Amino acid sequence: MKMFFVNVFLLCSLCAAQLSDVSQPESLKTVKIGDSATIKCFIKSASKKTVWYKVTTGRKLQLVVKTNSQYNVREFSDEFVNRSSVKFDMTNNHLTINKTSWEDVGTYFCGVLHISEVQFGSGTFLMLTGMFGHSVRSGDSVTLSCSLHSAQCTAELTSFMWLKNSDRSAPEMIYCSDNKNNISQRTDRGRITCEYNFVVRSLDDAGVYYCAVNACGQILLGNGTTINNGKTLVRGEENLEIKRSNEQRDGIWSECVYSRVKLH
Repeated sequence: MKMFFVNVFLLCSLCAAQLSDVSQPESLKTVKIGDSATIKCFIKSASKKTVWYKVTTGRKLQLVVKTNSQYNVREFSDEFVNRSSVKFDMTNNHLTINKTSWEDVGTYFCGVLHISEVQFGSGTFLMLTGMFGHSVRSGDSVTLSCSLHSAQCTAELTSFMWLKNSDRSAPEMIYCSDNKNNISQRTDRGRITCEYNFVVRSLDDAGVYYCAVNACGQILLGNGTTINNGKTLVRGEENLEIKRSNEQRDGIWSECVYSRVKLH
């Protein structure tokens, strides 16, 4: 998870980003999975060339699209070319992703290209939700449960973190536990499940709560549990797959199941 914040920092600093010239009004954009998502970007100083980049945990910085308003040219990366569009001119650059899927979750940065530098906006985190929800009262608390299923990773090799993102602030780590005594572990047919419960004492502080798991050299990030105005708790679909790549030769397959909710 640390690498996520490192990537964001490098994106903003190494390119000499001046955040005041590029405005992304929404730090968090939440839509239902399968719906279209439009991420808005406004440019104060007229510019001909713009870009969109995506940052996700455990992946390299990814170019989404680059545009040139002078020639009305747009060039999408392969992953986005068939289901994305961008509406742009010299002062606006709005990205739309059609038929969103879990792979679209991440932070999107709007950038302006100049001769000697690139100026980026502050970023918009795209969050997807499913159809499931609970109604809770202001002042109540809930228990968020984060579970990791793996063939080999045990509690001794696992640590859990909880992150929070809201419209009022950038993503922040609100809890981190390396205490293995607080992690429950069970085995069923050779499959190990490690689980950690986190209690949100007050629901008055709205935001999206994410479970991040550091296990066997991999960092898994849940899709988030949203608390709206201290009254409604909504969770997205519960599965996050980390597929094996050619570089992973230990046969580890992991799935992060998170945010089972208990009301108090």
